[in-house]
Amino acid sequence: MACFKVKSTLRNTVLFGLALTAIAAAGIPAVAGAGSFETACDMMFFANILLNIAIITDLLCNIRRDFPLLMFVCSFDVLLLGRVYVSFLGHHSDLLYYLEADNYGNLYKALQVVTISLLAVYAAYKLAAPFFSKREHLLKSDGLRAFPQKDYVPVVRQLSVIVLLVSSLAYFYILLAAIMNVLKNGYLGSFTQKAQSIPTVISRLSMFFPPSFAVFLATMPDKKQMRFPFAVYIIYMFVSLLTGRRNTFVCEAFMIIIYFVLRDNLLEKDRRVFKKRSVVLALVLLIPVVYLLQIFAEVRTGFFDPKKSFGYIMMNFFNSQGATFRVVIQTVNRWDFFNHNVSYKFLYYPFELFVHNNVVTRNLFGLSPIIEVQTPLFARTTHNFAHALTYMVDRSRYIAGGGFGTSFVAEAYVAYGMPGVVAVSALIGVIFRFFSSMLSRSWVVVAISLLAVKDLVYIPRSFAFLWVTDVFNITYLCFFMALYIVALFTVKRGTHVRRVNGTGKETAVSGEAP
Repeated sequence: MACFKVKSTLRNTVLFGLALTAIAAAGIPAVAGAGSFETACDMMFFANILLNIAIITDLLCNIRRDFPLLMFVCSFDVLLLGRVYVSFLGHHSDLLYYLEADNYGNLYKALQVVTISLLAVYAAYKLAAPFFSKREHLLKSDGLRAFPQKDYVPVVRQLSVIVLLVSSLAYFYILLAAIMNVLKNGYLGSFTQKAQSIPTVISRLSMFFPPSFAVFLATMPDKKQMRFPFAVYIIYMFVSLLTGRRNTFVCEAFMIIIYFVLRDNLLEKDRRVFKKRSVVLALVLLIPVVYLLQIFAEVRTGFFDPKKSFGYIMMNFFNSQGATFRVVIQTVNRWDFFNHNVSYKFLYYPFELFVHNNVVTRNLFGLSPIIEVQTPLFARTTHNFAHALTYMVDRSRYIAGGGFGTSFVAEAYVAYGMPGVVAVSALIGVIFRFFSSMLSRSWVVVAISLLAVKDLVYIPRSFAFLWVTDVFNITYLCFFMALYIVALFTVKRGTHVRRVNGTGKETAVSGEAP
């Protein structure tokens, strides 16, 4: 239910006023000197909590429209701030140890970077509203009619199902190879070994699996049409857990939930998937899902202890998931070790990887492919921030297959400092505003958006621009174009022109053989 403008304006003024005041006030003891940085950290932590309360409260007032950003904020809080919350609330006297900060000055800087990033995302999201207000109003007033219903869309849906089923065979083959690698070398050991060689035909065919499902959803199928394709995709999601990686399952789940929430916004209340009862049930089920995911993570690394209490495992989930904060704090800790004349290249690594590994661009420019294996040689020469930072901080951990991962916040900060953090975060905010009205656009745009939202929800623990190369690659674009051409040709072939008796006019008749 949307809030009244006067009421929401007053509420936002109070909540965001308090948050901004707390952020500014945290800088006062920081300026005072090294001895006051501990107080500054406490104040910045408090300011972050106020900012989250203000943002989430505002998003809940228009939850069906703002749901994608709400999911991003939840992801941001868990992945970048989960360990911060656990440490401040449970280990306040040992903050430097648990958060791996060299000193309170560095901890304050890291907290400031993360908080400003979240603020920039939200500010850009709100400021971009006028550019998307027309489409958002169209969705609210016209509902499902706002989706462009072209005559060839049902054919696109049928084609996407065929491609989904065929490509799933290749995709499951690759998943099986990854699972065998984990079983043979262990979860951490699998990162230090080259992956099994996959036949080119299978590798190419598997690439159509994710976009075909995104296209299927983008054509707005009904419940009956969803059954079999969804069954295949759900099986894939659960099988992906056997590779030892949870992020695939979680990101796919986020994409599906975001899609149905936005779609519910177009339907009458009695036709919606997420009603009050189903929302309550989903929230209740979320607890055992989180519990099982944490147990899964501990089992894969060999540290599972069945004697641990339920509360301890749940707390450990937020602590372990929030380990991405380590990327930011270690970036601050090792700031002087980076060559800042070339550190901007970390931000653009996905583009470098794409150019080197794409067949067309590689042959065009005479480049060699980049094979990501955790070896000292690769770590010293790569612009992959996840590899470079882990090797810089803990070489033994890196060589053993461990890693810190990366984060768009850290990459933007090491590339351009605080202005880079604000700029990249603002871009993410604008994109999420675009997502709020994506169902008013063509099936191609919806499919691209669904593919992108998976990466962008996970971007607190991922490369800043990986979503660009993942979505706007040549294979996907050619696939979308091929679907459009085949569907259009099929519809045209199924339509012929006949002359109506008694008139000189010609009428197109669909669905008949020519």
